[in-house]
Parts: sequence; structure tokens; C-alpha cells
Amino acid sequence: MNIKEFFQHRAGAWSSQRTSHNPFIQKSESSNSVIQIALAEATDPQITALCQQYNFIAEQVFCAAKINWDRPIDRTKGSSILVAIADRDDVQQGKLLSQHSGEKSPVLGRYTMEKDDVLRLVNEHDGLFAEEKLWFPRPNICMRTSVTIGTSKVSSFCTEIRKAEPAKSP
Repeated sequence: MNIKEFFQHRAGAWSSQRTSHNPFIQKSESSNSVIQIALAEATDPQITALCQQYNFIAEQVFCAAKINWDRPIDRTKGSSILVAIADRDDVQQGKLLSQHSGEKSPVLGRYTMEKDDVLRLVNEHDGLFAEEKLWFPRPNICMRTSVTIGTSKVSSFCTEIRKAEPAKSP
């Protein structure tokens, strides 16, 4: 599987259960979210604008996705845009551009599609290091772990269950 196939498999509506732990304050939290993931075209204005900030052009985009989430318990909503720019000789790794709602500037990170079909994302910016791993133990279940290190350390584990397939084009 490559990252484009991974994004295609992730498209649709998902129910997410996240547990996070902060060892500094010895606190764990759990939350539920509804996540909607859609593939995006390289010519989408938001994708083009994100690429331009890092001097990439649409032809370099290997794949892109738009993500919206809603956490009903605290009425939090947000969105993200992810754009994969594959390395020239290897689509299994490359740059990952991301823009998250509520953040001033986009982030340039890296992705690696591991041999066991685990997608590994790494971002480092403003003194923050974040690593996330995603995989499918079953076709309609996605597992996700993340570790963020900066002013504090937070680790999380998510189980996501597909609620709806992506809409089919006519």
C-alpha cells in the first residue's frame, strides 16, 4: 500500500475514541469524535494555496485529503488539510504539508509508508516534535497512536470505526 491508497481507504465517516495521557501532570482524558475524511484534487484552491506557501506546484502533489471533525462533548469542531509530496524515486516516503484549523501557519513534515502498511507521520516545528502512526487491523477499523513532545509530553491512542463509505461519484 502507498499513501494514496491509504488516503483512499481512509475516506469516509469515522467514529473515533481517543485516550490521551500527559505524564507530567499524571492526567488521562478520553473523548469521542466524528471524523469525515475526503480526498482532494491537487487543483483544489486550498491545496494549491498550501503548496504555494512551500514553493510546490500541483503537479508535485501525490495525493491530498481534507479532514473535518466534531467532538460533541465539548462542541469542538476543526479541520485539517494534508498534502503528500512524494520523494522523486520513492512514493513510499516524502513531505507532508498540513494546515490545521486554529493554527496560524502550515507545517512541513515527513511521511513514510512502512512495509507493514503503517503510515508514519513526523512533524517538527516551533520546538514541538510530533509522531503519529496509523494502520488498519481490519478494513473498517483504523488505529492511531501519537506522541507529542514540547512544553509537555502527551501520548494518545485512538480507535476509529468506519461509519460510512465515501460518497460515490456519479
